[in-house]
Amino acid sequence: MDQIIQQSLAGRRFALVGFETLEGNSIIAALGTVRGIGHVIGAAPTIPGLNSLSPFDACFINASAAGVGEQPAPIEMIARSRKPAVIVGTLDELVVQFGAIADLNRDFVMRPCQPDELLLRAYRVLRFVEAAASIRSSARNGSRRIVVADDDATTIVMMSTILKHFNFECDVAHDGEQAFDLARKNKPDLVLLDVSMPHMNGFEALNALRGNAATRDTRVILVSAHHDEAEVVKGFSLGANDYITKPFNSGELMARINRVLHESDER
Repeated sequence: MDQIIQQSLAGRRFALVGFETLEGNSIIAALGTVRGIGHVIGAAPTIPGLNSLSPFDACFINASAAGVGEQPAPIEMIARSRKPAVIVGTLDELVVQFGAIADLNRDFVMRPCQPDELLLRAYRVLRFVEAAASIRSSARNGSRRIVVADDDATTIVMMSTILKHFNFECDVAHDGEQAFDLARKNKPDLVLLDVSMPHMNGFEALNALRGNAATRDTRVILVSAHHDEAEVVKGFSLGANDYITKPFNSGELMARINRVLHESDER
């Protein structure tokens, strides 16, 4: 597998919609080879609280799956969404459902699927979305302000350097209390909030932000040194817009920031 594809998919989260256990597990295993993260979304989601598509970077959709109850078939659901998706199905299904995949942020794989092909298609749809987000945001970033909150000096320097390179204004906080105060004072577009900080940890700071009239709508990305599903669920339940796990590269950080800010622009 190409190293660029591996780096691009590392840490990315994918929703798997409509797959049987065996096929779903094979896709999750393929993602795991590049440190990608797959979660099955269905009638009984594997992670309670993460049964919407918003926390995910992209989806794998089973074109063969039927609707459940009053819910539409996964292929119909994704056709109504702008979420990047890789459609998996037979040639006949893909021809019939051409309208759902005739979009630049969609791709398809015919069964039987090879792991390398699945990863290549996932890389392609994400690259298109990132390129589009970069074009949309490049003209605005000079007026965008982000609060970076972390008690680790190395992380602060790294994130601040990346943000300034992409023309963001950057305010630095070394604990959760400072982050909350800066957010109230400067009204940033986004707060990058480390989970483990003194004087108010990331969860407490997030709770304070959501409970204050001046900051309740501020976009927040949690930053964690651990990939802990319980921690992720807690963060989203408190109102986080996304999360990122250390270590991460500049491409992953900017992809998450652009996604969250783009969602904010579309409201």
